[in-house]
Amino acid sequence: MNTAIGAQLIESYLCTRQVRHFRGHHDDEYFFLVNAYHGRLHVHLRPCGPSGAAVQISITTERYYPAEQRTRVAALVEQWNDAAPRVAATVFESSDPRLIGVLAERRYRAGDTEFGPFVDQAIQSAIDLFGRLRALVVARSDDTHLLDAG
Repeated sequence: MNTAIGAQLIESYLCTRQVRHFRGHHDDEYFFLVNAYHGRLHVHLRPCGPSGAAVQISITTERYYPAEQRTRVAALVEQWNDAAPRVAATVFESSDPRLIGVLAERRYRAGDTEFGPFVDQAIQSAIDLFGRLRALVVARSDDTHLLDAG
């Protein structure tokens, strides 16, 4: 797979934004952390698609949510997705049955718009989503501590 276009976009973005980043498990895959008022977000960027001209942006929080809050979390995620956000969210199972996670993601296709602002808007949208999720779970729980993902 030719991932040159997507890889160039990612590397240019990271350089331009002067983001401290790390390489992922695969070639041309990168991730970095964003500090938000409710904790850190993990942002993953990787080229994808048959020509490598697209970039998959995946964002998770450093925390998991209690599985007993799944109904509330899933309802907020569904409401979020219906509002046509900059990122689409999904709830996923954790290896620990007491926990669930949420993934926010978006795919960029070369030529749609400028890559830098696209990624920035996706991150801002994820910050809003995860802030709402944290407020929902903390407000509905006697235990105000969410569990660390790492």
